[in-house]
Amino acid sequence: MSDQATQGVPAVGFLIMAFTDERAGDQALSAMKEAKKKKEFYFEDAAVIRQDAAGKVHYQETGDMKTGKGAGVGALIGGILGVLGGPGGIALGATAGAAIGAAAASGDAGFRDESLKTVGLALKPGTSAVVAMTSRAFLKAFQKQVAVEDIRRFVSNLAAEISNKLDQGKSVALGIILTEDGLAFKEVAANESTTEVIVLAVTKDAALTAVAVATADGLDYEVTGVTQEGAFVEAGTITKDGALIVDDIVTKEGETIVVTAILPEEVKKALAEEGDAESKPAEAGDAEAKPAQA
Repeated sequence: MSDQATQGVPAVGFLIMAFTDERAGDQALSAMKEAKKKKEFYFEDAAVIRQDAAGKVHYQETGDMKTGKGAGVGALIGGILGVLGGPGGIALGATAGAAIGAAAASGDAGFRDESLKTVGLALKPGTSAVVAMTSRAFLKAFQKQVAVEDIRRFVSNLAAEISNKLDQGKSVALGIILTEDGLAFKEVAANESTTEVIVLAVTKDAALTAVAVATADGLDYEVTGVTQEGAFVEAGTITKDGALIVDDIVTKEGETIVVTAILPEEVKKALAEEGDAESKPAEAGDAEAKPAQA
């Protein structure tokens, strides 16, 4: 057996970043290439898409197809499609995997031309995007198991999400990693005042989602998890004045709800002093506190 066969199947990743600056996509690709040289980041194919001030869309593709990292992708695909039907009725369907399959087609030299055009048209004048994937072999194999209609539908939804964030003046990054054990998805959208994060992780045994919004005033978040033993939800708000966290846990034994309030030290101290004052005995010289004379 070869060394490659004994090493298992590596993780497969897909990344797309859209920027409110027209040249940011080129800058991001340069940084990715530098990181690849340092073995900090790996990709086989990448494309930069930008829309100039006049609304014209420009494409630039790059790739290194001599890596030969296609072994075992059939087994990985089969495992992922099985994971998508995991606990809690996770209704991801083929479209979750189509996030990966959307980028390439056997008829194109690199990324699927139709997909690049869809993303390009979703951009706004003066904005740009960069798309990268770690394995074209995986993409080609995946396309054999995912209907073209599902791929087009996902690309259309992806483009709409990018367009929506750019309309809000936010740059956005969406990434997916697939392994033999499951998949993970993350979206980060940010501008000068707000950062939004969405995370999804799915395996055969569990699923986890998390959403968070951070501003200068604080953080709001919600985390939901589902396993074969039960489910939980945690929601919280954190500000400079403290935090309020609510946990709701459901198992076959029943439901438990826990509310936790966290206060700054100065607030705790003030409340403690107030409590001490209320419980302190009246001074002997306090006429109002003296009992009435018989």
